[in-house]
Amino acid sequence: MWFHWPSVVAVSATLFAIFGGASGDISDQHHDRVDAAVGKFIASVRHPDTLGPLVRAASAASAYDNACSRSLGQWASGLRSAQGWALRMVDSSAKLVTGVLYGNAADLGNFDECVRASSPDGFSGRYILPYLDVQTAPNISTLVTGRIAFCVPSTCDEQLLEETLSQALKYINAGLAAIGFRVQCRLPRQASAVAGLWRTPAAGDYVVIVICLILAMLVAIGTAIDLRLSEKEKRVMGKASLVLAFSAWTNGRRLFAIAPPSDSNFTCINGIRFMSAVWVVLGHRYLGLTRLPCMNLLAVPERFADLSGTMLYAAPLSVDTFFCIGGLVNCYVFMKVAHDSGSFNIFMYYFHRYIRLTPAFALMVAITATWISLLGDGPLWADIVDGASETCRQHWWTALLYVANYANPDDQCMMQSWYLMADMQLHWVSPLLLYPLWRWRRYGVVWLCVVLAASCAWPFGLTFANNLPSPLPLSLSLDGQAWFMQHMYYSAYSRAASYICGTLAGFVLFLIKSGSINRKLTKNEVRLGWLLSTALCLAVVLGQKPLVDFTHYPYNVWRSSLFAGLHRPAWCLGISWVVLACILGHGGPVNSLLSWAPFTILGRLTYGIYLTHAAVQAVDHGTTRTSMYYSDFKMVEKMLSDVVLSSILGACLCLALESPISSIEKSLRTVRGRQHSSNVTSKELGNPDQQSCA
Repeated sequence: MWFHWPSVVAVSATLFAIFGGASGDISDQHHDRVDAAVGKFIASVRHPDTLGPLVRAASAASAYDNACSRSLGQWASGLRSAQGWALRMVDSSAKLVTGVLYGNAADLGNFDECVRASSPDGFSGRYILPYLDVQTAPNISTLVTGRIAFCVPSTCDEQLLEETLSQALKYINAGLAAIGFRVQCRLPRQASAVAGLWRTPAAGDYVVIVICLILAMLVAIGTAIDLRLSEKEKRVMGKASLVLAFSAWTNGRRLFAIAPPSDSNFTCINGIRFMSAVWVVLGHRYLGLTRLPCMNLLAVPERFADLSGTMLYAAPLSVDTFFCIGGLVNCYVFMKVAHDSGSFNIFMYYFHRYIRLTPAFALMVAITATWISLLGDGPLWADIVDGASETCRQHWWTALLYVANYANPDDQCMMQSWYLMADMQLHWVSPLLLYPLWRWRRYGVVWLCVVLAASCAWPFGLTFANNLPSPLPLSLSLDGQAWFMQHMYYSAYSRAASYICGTLAGFVLFLIKSGSINRKLTKNEVRLGWLLSTALCLAVVLGQKPLVDFTHYPYNVWRSSLFAGLHRPAWCLGISWVVLACILGHGGPVNSLLSWAPFTILGRLTYGIYLTHAAVQAVDHGTTRTSMYYSDFKMVEKMLSDVVLSSILGACLCLALESPISSIEKSLRTVRGRQHSSNVTSKELGNPDQQSCA
């Protein structure tokens, strides 16, 4: 007996509906209606004309497309005569989904079997994986979204497939209406896959390949010259010596050089940066659960409800750590250079930042926009990888201008790049804070505190006025989540408080280092500082549980608003104390840990890890063939592999672009007489640019 495909969808959709409403109590009468509806659909599976409804729906929806109608008819004939290619198309399609009541709302079928099925009539299998939104009437809110794979003739295009499925769903919704549900079908932007119709290399792909080959040649030539010539011969090369900036030998020694830990430098920042990067990677790996079929998806909220699960939904704090450290380092370097030179060159201030961050970022944008989509295939490849590639092809320019978080917040090239946008924007406006701080210290501090208060009041006001959840939009609709992310997560003004806290810490550090503050902290004051810092950080992390556990803690607008306004500056105050205490000799074992020698190397790779880890995860997600089983061990295992692969790719970015660009910029500044006290600052900091390996 062949499967009646609309009925398969119907039974699965009915179970999705039951699953979506299972969180509340279901009356006996409701159970009876559900049983009757399921019985009706199961009975329809035994219908003798198994493919008739789908073929008739396709014919009605595709009067203009005779090729698709003929292919569907040939497919049905092939099934009746038990031809292998037709059976493979049926076999590779999803059947009745199992484990729906435990969160398994997807069946990926068999991607490879579908795309390799070939009819003697000239068409092959087309794999589609539509979204099936189970909704409730009358407010039409989506309870759960399922995904069920279909293998159909390649002659049917995406628009026709969506129309055909919508026609088939009319039969399903007629039965589901009795229990108050309906199913709506929608296709992703990159909807289907057909063997032999993969994207072929285009002009842009070849351009990026040529760029990578040129970089490889420069690295090879620079390394060969560096190893062959003496120091004296290198000095007489003139401008040609710029090619030495690409030497993998010199850049590699610089990358892997380890200075002994000291309380007088900033080595503790390396450990904080790397740990924060690992936290980011782990958070994005868990975020990937929303894009992947998971056979025990209901285990995820159970895990998050546990107290230790707060470390997972507190992962966005790792990004605030980067903002805080960025503000601290930027303020300290600005004050030291301005104090020693007595001037401020705003052009070099902006140019230095842009030229140090953009080359590696631009290369990753180019790779994402071009040949990353040629690296594999799979059920989710078109949706995840091809979708990301298409986004970068459309919006690469907003990314390189660092305005994507405002210009196209819902469609950003490289989903993690919003941080670079916000960080660069805060760097653009930072002279408005730093210049008054340098010229008029007392008034500058007052001005900084006023801006900090406004930065806290903004998220408080938005949350209070709109009854928003905090810190994550877990209970909002899809449109509500998009609005929340744009205004409360991606924007520079929503992160300004973290940056300003770091700026204040950097100013205090400068005053101490320059001798303007001579007072030494007592042991009791140091203990109190560590106690308050630990209490603040723990309160921010553990304090999120009442805000995300709606089962035991009803929503309270005051609690949510206060947390939205204060949790980021509170966290950054705690982080600022850790940095200041370690640098000023009060770090003890904490400084020893954060200044651990391997962290020096890994800290330099943080920017590369941040740029590449999303691509590593996207390729892994896109090649997924079956539903995964969630467990913490599996997630940590995946995260560790992400970190290792991203570190290798980050090292390649460092050796091929970051270090060479840094060396060339320093050489040009030296030639033009612009190299001043920042040399001292660079040695003291180890690396004044937190987003650089140089």
